[in-house]
Amino acid sequence: MSYFILFKHKLIEKIRCLYLINFNYRYKDNLRRYKLSKNKKNKALIKSEMKELRDYWGCYPLQYFNHDFYSKSCTLSIEDMKRFIPSYYFYRIIFPQYDNSKALLSIVEDKIVMDTLFKGMGFPSANVIVRKRSKHIFSSLGAALTVQTFEELLKAHCCSKLFIKPVNGRGGSGILVAKKKDSVFYINDDEFNYAYLTNLKDDYVVEEAIIQHDSITKVYPHSVNTLRAITKRNLEGKIEIVAITLRMGSKGSEIDNTSAGGLVIGINISDGHALRNYATYEYGAEKFYEHPDSGFKFEELRIPNWSEIKNKLIELANKNIIMNLTGWDIAVTEDGIVIIEVNTLFGIDGLQSALGGLEGKFKENKTVKM
Repeated sequence: MSYFILFKHKLIEKIRCLYLINFNYRYKDNLRRYKLSKNKKNKALIKSEMKELRDYWGCYPLQYFNHDFYSKSCTLSIEDMKRFIPSYYFYRIIFPQYDNSKALLSIVEDKIVMDTLFKGMGFPSANVIVRKRSKHIFSSLGAALTVQTFEELLKAHCCSKLFIKPVNGRGGSGILVAKKKDSVFYINDDEFNYAYLTNLKDDYVVEEAIIQHDSITKVYPHSVNTLRAITKRNLEGKIEIVAITLRMGSKGSEIDNTSAGGLVIGINISDGHALRNYATYEYGAEKFYEHPDSGFKFEELRIPNWSEIKNKLIELANKNIIMNLTGWDIAVTEDGIVIIEVNTLFGIDGLQSALGGLEGKFKENKTVKM
């Protein structure tokens, strides 16, 4: 790496770090948790461990606070801690070796474009029934809808729940849930109709709720609990499954996003069983041996039809020629998998909370010493 590029990385990383610490609510919460902790290691050990991690990766070790490495309860050795990839290094050094994230964002971060892409590639995907662009409302086939045809379309669908998702939303932010009462959908006490959708400020897609597999419903019944699977196209051009977690809602939430307070647990790629006997939040080290709402014991977790799921995932990843490193959000149903969306910014911190450090999955990409 040239001196100029190294200097550029150092500068960007420092600015990013200062921004996250001061303005990003997740990182602010992580640091607040550190400051309030009564169970910290001694200052000399914390300083020593942070220095080793910074020297190893060349980045300020925010992961030290993300995963509570400072806690006396942390049983990881310093070598274990080094396996956790800092988010800056992952997104700025590793990810660009696979894909151009800026070029992909306009595709995968736009749910209307993504729905069109899925249909074109024949992916089993969530049923988008309505698309909203500006003040214009269309069917999934692109036909302009009126007040009457919109109402007829809703009545024609027998599902009991609809998800109204911001086209450019992330992390479950801004999702509205419409529930059917008699033959009418309501968002809280407001009728969901043509006028309601038209008056929403941003662009949206309207999806039918997915009916997930009974064994997944048992974990937590109020949300569609999804697999977050990471695939990569390796140096030989072959697809590998890098990591898989199961994300689930909590506290009555109808979405499973870990950034919205959901739980996450690692899945063993070989057999589809829980990798550990506990789930965690996206950040922190709190462990849940059973789901706090349903009481489901995580040691009993088994993803059904695991071989078929893996084979289908590899098949779809091979079809997906526009992305080499992909985060897949997958619902498991009685009839197979349903792809909800794909991601470039798929949350390296949340994955490592559930799976441990992922450096070993990207050994060939750790080519730069910052």
